[in-house]
Amino acid sequence: MTTNIPDYINSLIHYPHHRLAQLDAENEGRTDISPNIGLSAASLIDILVRAIGAKEALEFGTCIGFSTITLANALQTTGGRLTAIELDGRMFAKTARNLDSAGLSGAVTLIQGDALEMLDSLSGPYDLILQDSDKFIYTPMLERCIDLLRVGGLLITDDALFPVLPVPEKYQPPVNEYNRRLFNDPRLASTLLPIGDGLAISLKIQ
Repeated sequence: MTTNIPDYINSLIHYPHHRLAQLDAENEGRTDISPNIGLSAASLIDILVRAIGAKEALEFGTCIGFSTITLANALQTTGGRLTAIELDGRMFAKTARNLDSAGLSGAVTLIQGDALEMLDSLSGPYDLILQDSDKFIYTPMLERCIDLLRVGGLLITDDALFPVLPVPEKYQPPVNEYNRRLFNDPRLASTLLPIGDGLAISLKIQ
């Protein structure tokens, strides 16, 4: 008998915040936005924020705010704060509304802007960075993201399995290049988990 591992795992874990379940349901079947990071990734990120006692976190790419709520909810337990950057005006407004409905607006500085262009204006250091922006700017952003991260901090990258998933072909080379650089950088200890569309977790070790 074949066990459906994802279904079994999802039967055990829970959304860290009740609004996340609602957003997953709202997102079901939509093709006009990127998929949410999902239950398994939200559960893991929630644990990682708490485990390292993150106080300052940074997010690139909020979409409708699923991961933003995940981070902000966890950061409330550590006394931390999130800075979240989203380029698309429609997604920015949707994230703001969803944060408000989740009661988490006060824990987030939400900024509308281009992640790559804003990098040099950020000072850090950050305990945790979630990279989920445009896939074509993953690699151009990497060096600065590492600089902004404290030693012992985490860089979490969504969609890291795009090179081997049935996604539009144009996204595969830039994510593959990013992964190669990520895993060969001596300042990072990295792993890649088959959660959602792939979650790369990198610890800054020097």
